Amino acid sequence: MKKAILVIFFFGIFSSFYSQNLDKKMIGCWKGTETDQQIVGLSKYWISCRQEDGKSILLFIAIKDGEVVEQSTENGKWWTKDGKYFELHDYDGITDVYKYEFVNDNKVEFRSIELFGKPDNTYFFTDEKIIEKIKK
Repeated sequence: MKKAILVIFFFGIFSSFYSQNLDKKMIGCWKGTETDQQIVGLSKYWISCRQEDGKSILLFIAIKDGEVVEQSTENGKWWTKDGKYFELHDYDGITDVYKYEFVNDNKVEFRSIELFGKPDNTYFFTDEKIIEKIKK
């Protein structure tokens, strides 16, 4: 009986993650940048690719005083629910939460709700969809 309950419990957790909403408009690769949002004098640039299976990859670079101070690749998972965007980072297991809103089909604005496991509504940025140009 205990084994059956555990199996049902773990199946529920597993299926609830994979049944998360994925806003189809968010699928694809997006680029973004921000300056002075979290650290004065620091500019951040990124490409974020969100797959239709909920996996994500973030290519990230930070520049201060004209020099690269951080360059990283982050793997994780993403999902949406009730106008919120959730970004789970594999490297630390922490989920960042943002409110998001589309400005148009190719631009989305984010405002933080929770960062690094703590409430935070001070971080704002915009992603722009990367549109592949096909040569004729």
